[in-house]
Amino acid sequence: MAEGSSSLNVAVVGWHTHNSMFDAIGADLARAGHRIVRHADREAFAKAHNPLAGADVLLCAANFPLTRAMFAGAPRLRAVVSAITGVEGVDQPAATDHAIVVANAQTPDNVTGMAEATVLLILAALYDFNGTQRLLREFLPRPDPLRAHQLRGKTVGMIGLGKIGREAARLLAPFGAKLQYAARRDADLAGLPPMQRADLDTLMATSDIVVVLASLNAETRGLVNAARLKLMKPTAILINVARGAIVDEAAIVDALARKAIAGAALDCFEVEPLPKDSPLRALPNVILTPHMIGHTYEAHHSLEVATRDNLDCVFAGKPPRYVVNPAVLPAWTAKWGTPRG
Repeated sequence: MAEGSSSLNVAVVGWHTHNSMFDAIGADLARAGHRIVRHADREAFAKAHNPLAGADVLLCAANFPLTRAMFAGAPRLRAVVSAITGVEGVDQPAATDHAIVVANAQTPDNVTGMAEATVLLILAALYDFNGTQRLLREFLPRPDPLRAHQLRGKTVGMIGLGKIGREAARLLAPFGAKLQYAARRDADLAGLPPMQRADLDTLMATSDIVVVLASLNAETRGLVNAARLKLMKPTAILINVARGAIVDEAAIVDALARKAIAGAALDCFEVEPLPKDSPLRALPNVILTPHMIGHTYEAHHSLEVATRDNLDCVFAGKPPRYVVNPAVLPAWTAKWGTPRG
C-alpha cells in the first residue's frame, strides 16, 4: 500500500490545442502544493534526459511515444493522464506491467459529438455537399444525372464498435440504414439497432459506407490498405473519424483519383496538420476537415472536467474515472491506493 502523498511531482507535456487547459490545471496543482515540471511540447519532452525519472504523474495528450523503456526508468510513475480520448502513444501492456494506470477523457459529451459528426460526414458525402456548394458559387448548371444519394436502404459498415460507434449506430437507426460491424470479437449489442458482425473483407465489399472508428494500435495501423480499398463498391464512400494512420493515405488518394470509389470524408491524416502539398487537397470527391469535426464546445469543456477528475482520483489514491487499462487496477491499488484502516 502507498503512503498518503500530499505533494506529487507532475510532468506536463504541452500541446497546442490544450495549452490553456494545462496552464490552468498546472497553476491549480501548484497552489495545492504539487511540483510541476512543464515541457513545452512533445519534442521538448523527447529531448529531455529521463523526463519521467522523478515524475509521479504525467499529464499530456498521449498520442506520442511512451515506451516500456521510459516506464522502466520511472519508478515513481503511477499514472498517465491523457486529456484527450486518444492514448495510442502509450505502450499499454508495459504500463500495466509497471502498475501504471492510463486514463483518458472519453466523456459522454465527446462520444456524442463524434457520433453526431460521423452521421454529418456520412450525409455530407452521400449528398455531395461540397460539390453542391460549388455549383452555386461558380454558377454551374445542375448536373445530369444528379449526384446525391439517400442514406435510407444503404449498408453502413463500421470498423470498430466502441462507444462512438455504438452511439453512431443509435443515431443512424431512424434513417433506415442497414448496419454491420467488424471487430476482434462479438460486441454486446444490447440497446443497439439490429446489426451483424462481419469479417473485415466482407464488410469492405458489401458496405455502401465504410466508417473507420477503431483505435490506432499495432493491429490497426494500415488496416485499410490498397487491397481492402479494392474490395469496395465503386459507388461506396469511406469515412474516417478515428486516426489517419489506420488508412493507407497513398492508397486512398489513388482510389479517389481513379474514382475506384465514389468518395470519402476524412477528418484525420497520417501527418497533421495535412500538408499544403497533400494530393488529397486537389481531389474533388473528398471532404477534408482538420481533425476537429466532432470537437464541440461541450465536448472540449468536458475534457477538462474529466482530466481534473482523473487527477483528483489519482492524488486521492483511487482509480481514475476513465481507465484505459483496467487490468492494472488490482496491482495499482495494492501499490498506490489509499491505505485502508
